[in-house]
Amino acid sequence: MDTLTPDQYAEASITELLDAASRGRIGVDQTLLRSILSRGEGTAEEIAEFFLNVEESWRVDLSADIFHMLRALRSPSAIPVYAELLDDESDEDPGPIYDALSELGAAAIEPLLKQHAEAGPESQSQIEFLLAGLRVVDDRIGELLKQRLESDPAEAAINMSLYGDKAMRPVLEAKLAGELSDHERHEVQFAVDQLSAETITDEPEPFDIMSLYPETAPPVFDVLEPEEMIAFLDHNDAGIRRMAAESLANEELNEDELKRLLQTAEEDSDVAVRSQAWQAMATGLDEDDIVRRIQARCFDTEAPALERAGAACALAETTMSDELAELLREFYEQPETRALAMKAMWHSFDQQFAEVFPKHLEDLDEDILRNAIWGCGYLGIGHVAGQLEKLFENENVREHALFAYALSAPVELTRGRAKGFFKRIFDLADGLSESETSVVEAGIDQRLGLLGQEPVFAKSGHKH
Repeated sequence: MDTLTPDQYAEASITELLDAASRGRIGVDQTLLRSILSRGEGTAEEIAEFFLNVEESWRVDLSADIFHMLRALRSPSAIPVYAELLDDESDEDPGPIYDALSELGAAAIEPLLKQHAEAGPESQSQIEFLLAGLRVVDDRIGELLKQRLESDPAEAAINMSLYGDKAMRPVLEAKLAGELSDHERHEVQFAVDQLSAETITDEPEPFDIMSLYPETAPPVFDVLEPEEMIAFLDHNDAGIRRMAAESLANEELNEDELKRLLQTAEEDSDVAVRSQAWQAMATGLDEDDIVRRIQARCFDTEAPALERAGAACALAETTMSDELAELLREFYEQPETRALAMKAMWHSFDQQFAEVFPKHLEDLDEDILRNAIWGCGYLGIGHVAGQLEKLFENENVREHALFAYALSAPVELTRGRAKGFFKRIFDLADGLSESETSVVEAGIDQRLGLLGQEPVFAKSGHKH
């Protein structure tokens, strides 16, 4: 698989770019948006066609990104996309879509009237709301609203109020003179009052799509397959190569993929990439040759410390030797390699390092802090539970602290007590989001697994 780099965006079609983004192979950032939005005539049509003709589930949902692009382009070609997004019950706030339609103004009238003529009764009602929201006075819109007033006075009154044409007021007043339910009368009277009031229309702020996105964004490695991750080891950006190596750490790699990762570990021009690749080589520890090469780099005093510490992280997942333990303590004393030394220590599950982690639960270096939290969790350091609770308030490490607390808090955990323990964490954390709930459940299940018990919250244990 060839990777697509920003300098190649201009040569790719809009469909190719969107397809790559939907597969996670490129990130959605300002660079991508500038390339797409500068294509000129036909851009909106191609974006809309891509959205409306997707034949398989996206790895990365681009619905919001496509909406933003179409809104920035202000093209009537976006209307079918807006209509489909409005039909999506998972969209809890349709306000931005209404705003986008309103920004189209008179250009949206003909397409919406055409949709209205072809739609069923329920869809016609929604389209009338959209037409009213354009706030463009047009006899055809006015006629539709008057017709709706006869069949559904309450809904029509809401639309007329939104429409804002004061010529609708006498029509509504005439309706008030007839028979209406209390609800209908309330809505019609409210609309009359709104159309009677003096209103000053504020000019909306111009839509600034670029403010919503970073200048650059990496591929979404979490959704890629190993063979795709491997391809990014050839990327021209060292940061991307490092992230690709990191993403491979928990994957099952075939022989060729392991060889390619090893090549990166030994030969990449960037020391941070080499260090990350050595860490990922833990996935190949059942290969004698790979173990020997990791050991060679780990104890090579001529190699950069950062690279050696990366190799030590992989090696620590095998049997801990006195020589390796001593080396990890040396790396720990060096600021450049302290975080990696701590990572290797807790990856070893070796209690001889237990005294290291509590000392760093207030560290200002977040990489060190995260490894301190994980170390306290995986080495079951229960006496720091109070400090972990305080870290629930730190959004940057909250999920890490929740997981570590589930692994290590001083409770006698059994399957029967698991849900009570979950409730305790829920209360201590002042509630849990959906993702935090998954994290805590995974931590409790994993702790049960370490105790030789079956999980409670999943049919099989989580891998976190």
